[in-house]
Amino acid sequence: MPTSAKAGIDRDGAAARTDTGGRSLVFELLEHYCAEHGLRLTAGDSRGHAGCVEDGRGKRWFFKGTRFDINSLGSAEIANDKAYSLRFLEHAGVRVPESLLVFGPEIRTGRQLPAAVLQFVEDHGFPLFLKPNIGQEGQDVLCIHDIAELRDMLHRLSDTHPQLLLQPEVSGRDLRVIILDGEVLCAVERRAARVTGDGRQSIAALIGTHPRIAPSDGRIDAALARQGFTRDSIPGAGDRVALLPVTNLSAGGTADIVTGQLAPGILEAARKAAAVLGLRYAGVDMILTGSAPYAAEAVILEVNAAPGLSNLYRQGSSEAACVRAVYGSLFSRLFEN
Repeated sequence: MPTSAKAGIDRDGAAARTDTGGRSLVFELLEHYCAEHGLRLTAGDSRGHAGCVEDGRGKRWFFKGTRFDINSLGSAEIANDKAYSLRFLEHAGVRVPESLLVFGPEIRTGRQLPAAVLQFVEDHGFPLFLKPNIGQEGQDVLCIHDIAELRDMLHRLSDTHPQLLLQPEVSGRDLRVIILDGEVLCAVERRAARVTGDGRQSIAALIGTHPRIAPSDGRIDAALARQGFTRDSIPGAGDRVALLPVTNLSAGGTADIVTGQLAPGILEAARKAAAVLGLRYAGVDMILTGSAPYAAEAVILEVNAAPGLSNLYRQGSSEAACVRAVYGSLFSRLFEN
C-alpha cells in the first residue's frame, strides 16, 4: 500500500501541520521508518506527540510521547511507581537502595514529622534524596542535608505530590541502560549539569549560556551554596561547578555512550531488572558502586517503561546515530513481528 503521513487533529480540533518543523523526534523517526516499510502514520496533534501506525491489513499500533504498544499496561504502571517497582525488584534479589514511602496527607496534617521518617534519618543520616514517587525527568528531586531542610521540603513537595520517596545517597557512576527483549541496545553514563569557569564570567552568566538549564530552578542556589558559591561568584578558568542534584539530560546533564565498556554482570543486572517488571522495552537507571569504573556492583534506582532519548539525540552525531539505532530496533520489533 502507498505510504502516507496524514495530518492529525490538534487538541482544539484544527488540522495539524503536515510539515515536520517542530515535531517530536519520535514522530520524525517514525515518518522515515513508515515510508521505508509501507506503513501509514497518522499524527494525533500538530507536533506528533501522539499518533497511530497502521499496516496494510488494518492492524494498528498507537503511541503517545515515548510510550508504545510494546509493554503491557500493568508492567508499565508498576514501573511508573517507584515504590512498587523497587519492592518487586528487591523481592527478586535485585540490589536497590533502601527507601521509605511518605504520604503527602500525613505530612500536611501533622505538626511533627512521622516517626518512620525520623527513624529513617537516624538509620541513614544525611544526605538523603527526596523525590516524587511518580515523576519523570528528575523534576522535584532534591538532595537533603539536614533535618530542617527535610521538614521544609517534605511540606513543600507534599502540596503537589501525594506520595514521596526518601532514600539514602548512593555514590558512584550513574548509568542508563536501554533494554529491548533482553538485548542491551545502548548504555550511557550520565553526569549532572555543570558549568566550567573561564575566570571572567559569573556563574549566573555561564548558566545563561547553557541551552538546557532553567535559571529559575531553585535547586541551583542550594547546590551552589554547598560548594561555597553564589550565582555572582566567578569560578576560575577550568573550574567545574555542579548545578543540580540530578543527572537527567532533560535537566542539563550530559552523557557518554559506554555500551561496549560494561562488565557482563552490569548488563545482566539491567536485563534482570527489566525482566522482573515484565518489561520488553525499558531504560534501567543504576549507580555503579565500588572502585572499578565499569566492573562494580549495580544498584538499580528505577526502571523506566518509556525512556526518553531526544536529549541524547541532540548531544552530538554519534549520540544521534545511537538513538536512531535504538528506535530502529524498537520499530522493527513492534511492527514486523
